[in-house]
Amino acid sequence: MKKSILFITQHLGRTGSEMVLWYLLKDLDPNKYSITLFCKSKGEMFDSLPSHIEKHILYKYHPNKWWRLYRKLIKFFGINPIQHQLNIIQQKSSADIWFVNTVAFPEIFEVDKPKNIKFFTYVHELLYAFSEIKRSTLEKAIAYSDVCIGCSDVVCNALLPIHHFVEKQYSFIDTDTIKVDQKVVDKLKELHDVLPTDFIWVVSGGTKYMKGFDLVLPILDRFSNRNIKILWLGSEVKNGLTYYVKHIAGKKYPGRLICIGAESDNYYNYMAIANGFLLLSREETFSLVMLEAAYLQIPIMAFNVGIAADFVKEEMGFVAYNNTLAEVIDGMEKIHQNTPINKEKLKREAMKFSKDQQLPMFEQLLERII
Repeated sequence: MKKSILFITQHLGRTGSEMVLWYLLKDLDPNKYSITLFCKSKGEMFDSLPSHIEKHILYKYHPNKWWRLYRKLIKFFGINPIQHQLNIIQQKSSADIWFVNTVAFPEIFEVDKPKNIKFFTYVHELLYAFSEIKRSTLEKAIAYSDVCIGCSDVVCNALLPIHHFVEKQYSFIDTDTIKVDQKVVDKLKELHDVLPTDFIWVVSGGTKYMKGFDLVLPILDRFSNRNIKILWLGSEVKNGLTYYVKHIAGKKYPGRLICIGAESDNYYNYMAIANGFLLLSREETFSLVMLEAAYLQIPIMAFNVGIAADFVKEEMGFVAYNNTLAEVIDGMEKIHQNTPINKEKLKREAMKFSKDQQLPMFEQLLERII
């Protein structure tokens, strides 16, 4: 019998957790599942979903102004707009399951828990992210959830002490979307003055302290006499740290820090410029971009976060097991000195976390917990 699932997420944008959901929604068998999606707002992947998926956007951020006016009207009469909208969606979809993707949509946990409906929360957050949400949000996410699904071992281990039913489903990548055009790569190198003698390290993520953006400066200082450049892919956060690091790097190491900003069209072409991949995050639950780098056969230097310690094996790169910058710099130096790297092994290990390998496991998990 076909099961009806209401998936709930923030935007369906290009964050790691939402990319995983996008891969899942695109490929879940419509003969087995009737799928409805409810988003807080409209992200860039929203319109690319298959037509059989019914999609809804929170009244507050709906592109149609009449829905925004309707929200104001019902709110004036004391009706909770989100509760009201979800009630309508539930009546229409007759969902058997509410599947909430991440705890980063706190408004969902402010509505009444649906009766006689299974409630699953797919958790992609860890302790730092927990510190950024209200206590009541995490408390209700745990209380509401019949099952909490962790995206990695580290997340599951964090959830087990506070929830009785925890399942694991690894995040995964869609290798069909990882395409590189060498002609474009060559043009991008020319655009950013990347020379054949340069060694390019790529980092992906917002320019935040948690992503290690501050570590760019001591790394550039350590390799000041080498042709080392750092290519930073990800949104530029308009804060003092971004200004501070970019200002000093531009003054002391002109042209050595290349900040691309948020990039979608040429994301993998920029990745392909790199000779090495750096994971400088102070905390990660998984790190999809590390898998993408491995699939592109780029050697890895990572802090001991997310799945790095288990994923990065011999001849794939190095892990700073004690999470010190000295270990990172030592590992970078080894890669600079042409330590043997098995590129086929990098790609092969990344394939273990591909959609083709993980989606059947996800479907098995859904069948089991439903």
